[in-house]
Amino acid sequence: MGKLNKQEQRQLLDHYFLSTTEALAILRISKQNFYSLIHRDKITKVKKDGAVLFFKEEILARAHAQNQLRQKYRPYDFN
Repeated sequence: MGKLNKQEQRQLLDHYFLSTTEALAILRISKQNFYSLIHRDKITKVKKDGAVLFFKEEILARAHAQNQLRQKYRPYDFN
């Protein structure tokens, strides 16, 4: 595999990882709840120097599971 240019590297990052802001938007939860999930090892945090990223696939799976739980335990939100 040859060396990737900056645009290809960015596309690769966008494909596999999310920023905190992107993860919060997908999960639709508070920062406090989000950091609690990280602390309890429910969400994996990837750190490199000053950057903090999250696995996109893991966040999307969590969002799907949360939607199912919300429908089960908070059905009044879906009427």
